[in-house]
Amino acid sequence: MRTALTTLPGSAATRGTQRRRTVCLFTDSIEPSGVGQHMLALLAELHRDFALSFVCPPTGAGQGLIGRAASLGVRVLPLEVRGGAAADARLRSWLHRGGVEIFHAHAGIGWEGHHGVRAARAVGVPVVIRTEHLPNVMTDPDQRRTYGITSALVDRTICVSRGVARSYAAAGVARSALRVVHNGISSPRPRRARATTRRVLGLPGGARLLLSVGRLTEQKGHADLIRALPSVLRSAPDVHLRVAGSGVLEHELTLLARSMNVEQRARLLGQRDDVPDLMVAADLVVLPSRFEGFPLAALEAMALGRVVIGTKVCGMSEAVSDGVTGRLVPAGRPAALATAIVGALADERIRASWASAARSRFAERFTAARMAAETARVYGEFAAELDARSAELATARRTA
Repeated sequence: MRTALTTLPGSAATRGTQRRRTVCLFTDSIEPSGVGQHMLALLAELHRDFALSFVCPPTGAGQGLIGRAASLGVRVLPLEVRGGAAADARLRSWLHRGGVEIFHAHAGIGWEGHHGVRAARAVGVPVVIRTEHLPNVMTDPDQRRTYGITSALVDRTICVSRGVARSYAAAGVARSALRVVHNGISSPRPRRARATTRRVLGLPGGARLLLSVGRLTEQKGHADLIRALPSVLRSAPDVHLRVAGSGVLEHELTLLARSMNVEQRARLLGQRDDVPDLMVAADLVVLPSRFEGFPLAALEAMALGRVVIGTKVCGMSEAVSDGVTGRLVPAGRPAALATAIVGALADERIRASWASAARSRFAERFTAARMAAETARVYGEFAAELDARSAELATARRTA
């Protein structure tokens, strides 16, 4: 068991008296959406107290993350590490030349990140940490075997929710190596007034807006929301639905809306960079996910005082308190989703109460600063070991 310290390396209490730890944040996710937001929040909060570097594939969303990390003064390496010999060698050289002490891999799903972990161990990085952003959904025997081999090389596995941690404990990760650090975000900053955004969306006066945010994949459950919409419209005929996000199911969801005769009320907006504005314009934020790690969209909505109607899945139920900050229903149940939406729309008083509670819950539990401080505490568990290693290297240099 590693030695745990109560003082954080690089914290305000030790700044100026202790050398900054060198930490590399790594992902090999091709399109690191939520993972990328999480990592950028850590970089923004930790870059003054740690000597940080950032490795990310230079694809789509990755390019933007790399640019924003560089603007913070973080060393960046645009690199896709997926088992190619040249990429592996380049990563090993980067870690060695940078004197990385803590390698922190971020996996969007269980089969990501393995080559990065192995590269770090191959060049003798003292501490390897891995964050799991989704629960364990691996069923393929080879994937499970590979994960078991890699997890043995990891000193700590950070999970973004208690539900995620339970799934990896069940998969064989030692409970003593698991840490839970809930996601956190910086407060969103809308750029437009509510009325302006509603005009941009082409909503008629008096319309009530349901907004869903997320990739158009099976995981996010948008089909359940579209199937719920006819029932919602029977009770609340002024409702319109907008979905922000892109993905492989775009055509399928468009056809589904047509088959349900709601294509005039349900519109797919594609990938958006104005989600805070959309949320301010919405009456409810609906997140019908089939599974989650810890949904950032729910935190954005809460920070903006928007009521979330979500599902009782891993992570969501740790963010949204049912009947206090929003409403949760079983996943994959369009009828239950419709009932929850209609009930919330019918009671303005309860919506106002939930919205106020949501804001308070966000401020108390789900800020980026809190997430970064808890992550730094995990790094701090290895401070004594890293100090001892630094002393050994200094002695070796003096006597060489």
